[in-house]
Amino acid sequence: MGKRTQPVRAKVSGSELTPGKAAMAMLRELRELSDPKKAASTQRFFTEPVQVLGIDTPTLRRVARVWTTRLKDVWRLKEAVALCDELLRYPQLEIRGAGFLVLAAFHQEFDEALFHRAERWVRRYLDNWASVDGFVLTVVSPLLEQHPELAGHLRRWSQSQCMWVRRAALVSLVPFARRGEQLDLAYRLAASLLGEEADLMHKALGWLLREAGRTDAARLKSFLLRHQQAIPRTTVRYAIEHFPLSERQELLRLTRGPLVDRSSR
Repeated sequence: MGKRTQPVRAKVSGSELTPGKAAMAMLRELRELSDPKKAASTQRFFTEPVQVLGIDTPTLRRVARVWTTRLKDVWRLKEAVALCDELLRYPQLEIRGAGFLVLAAFHQEFDEALFHRAERWVRRYLDNWASVDGFVLTVVSPLLEQHPELAGHLRRWSQSQCMWVRRAALVSLVPFARRGEQLDLAYRLAASLLGEEADLMHKALGWLLREAGRTDAARLKSFLLRHQQAIPRTTVRYAIEHFPLSERQELLRLTRGPLVDRSSR
């Protein structure tokens, strides 16, 4: 098992690879690194069955880094998008993740067309919180860094019929909220999604609100008190994690929102 954690080296020069050939070669390497015991252990993080190879994050990042080194100077964004599109069609978390990581290396070329393709990818292929969050934080948030004018489109994402697109809208703002940026949009989306029923959405809401409160705790507290009857308990608990104990207890007393459906993660 130990040898499986060693860096993997692509055998073919990047200049010789089409996106399709690169995808097939990456698949072979990733499957060789699979570890059934680790795969079984990973299931504990999900309430629903999720397909995984059992590759730890450092190893996956090393694989992606080797491929990125070979491809970065000979490919452009178009080829990286095509590779990601190929890999997203496979259900295993690590295969999808490898596609995200290689695509992220081309972040300086990210454009509006990729933003709209990203929405289609989330809706069509991503079906669990780990894939959605990994993709959003690796690709969508950096894309919004390059093109902040696109952030307004997240309001449309937040109204999607697909829960994963709605979650993506929230998670994509987490890095911005942490720095005190895009707070008006973050609170607007949060307010519009307080009626969500899924626990996965309650947690995403709480995560975004918690990060928004890092630089403006007063605004977060005001938001929680203004919507006190509508905010799910899980959302409140996540949102107030950085408050002093006495304030957490008081806010939990004052906010009596709906209980969480614990049947989902």
